[in-house]
Amino acid sequence: MITFMRAVTIPAVLLAAAGCASSPKPVAELANAHTLVAQAEQSDAQQFASSDLEAARSKLRQADTDAQDKPVIAARLAQESSVDAEVALARTRSLKAAQALAEVNAGTQTLRSESQRSEDQPATTPPPPLAPVQ
Repeated sequence: MITFMRAVTIPAVLLAAAGCASSPKPVAELANAHTLVAQAEQSDAQQFASSDLEAARSKLRQADTDAQDKPVIAARLAQESSVDAEVALARTRSLKAAQALAEVNAGTQTLRSESQRSEDQPATTPPPPLAPVQ
């Protein structure tokens, strides 16, 4: 019975070890995550979505660390990092758009106020005299 267990267990362990060793490094996932994190950093995500950006950076650092020894975990972390970076990008774009809209609305309100003020005030200079008709 023990011999049968060894005969089954040893090949299973060797097969599992070989499967882990043959997993390719998640190059595409890591490259994509690095690109998205860089884009988020360049879009001012640090100012507008710092927690999302930091989550993306942290997961990417761990994915880089795990890439050689734990490629499946590294691929998953790289994908999660990509998603966090995309959220940071979307949040940054949204907040920048809201900020721009608020500036436009403030400018429009200022123009309305000035226009209303000029309509309420009488003209301070008399119109030029009419030339005599000949």
